[in-house]
Amino acid sequence: MIERAIVLAAGFGKRVLPLTNTTPKPLLKINNVSLLENTLNFLKKFGVKSFAINIHHLGEQIISFAEDNKKKYDIKIFKEKDILGTGGGIRNALDFFEDKPFISINSDTIWSNEYLSPLNNLYKNFTKHNAWSGLLMIKKENSFDKTLRGDFTIRSEPFLFRKAGDTNNLIFTGCQIINPALLKLKVKGNFSIQPVWDEAINDKKMVGEVSQNIFYHVTDLSIYEKLKKLDLIR
Repeated sequence: MIERAIVLAAGFGKRVLPLTNTTPKPLLKINNVSLLENTLNFLKKFGVKSFAINIHHLGEQIISFAEDNKKKYDIKIFKEKDILGTGGGIRNALDFFEDKPFISINSDTIWSNEYLSPLNNLYKNFTKHNAWSGLLMIKKENSFDKTLRGDFTIRSEPFLFRKAGDTNNLIFTGCQIINPALLKLKVKGNFSIQPVWDEAINDKKMVGEVSQNIFYHVTDLSIYEKLKKLDLIR
């Protein structure tokens, strides 16, 4: 199984301003539990034992969180002096994963036990097809935030591809399994994961798994305020 993961936490969280003027988005809370803690707890249930967290904006607060919770979580912090983007942030931490498949995850999705079985299925297909990337998806109609656009489509299971325009019916949840080969040859620096995904799609090295539950994601301040009223994190 997968024992290491990176939680992406370096962003500015501009869509939840003004809250993120003083608190990094991963430390915003629902039911008195931070989004970061909810993410780490979910990963622990899946079997992950060690966590990388990349930081930039208000990163000292996340360092304090890691120090305060060092008995609960085995965390290694990766500071980004300059923002490296999603692809660059993961590439910067690649040595942490010791050439073994790992999980990359966003903390602004509300992760629940309902994602565990689909993530396990994703890992099986990822392994079976010797993929470089495996994305956990949700049906567009199952998104709590109805403004979100689709990201991918499955043409022949389990391989992902993108249709032109706003015609894709699957939303990326923010959780992916990565073979280090996906990024190992990329030069360190600031770059997006999107063109890397496109390369994997072209090489038939990207697979997807669709979770059937409702997708709760802290898209912006309005959605965050709505999610705080729901009993989503315990």
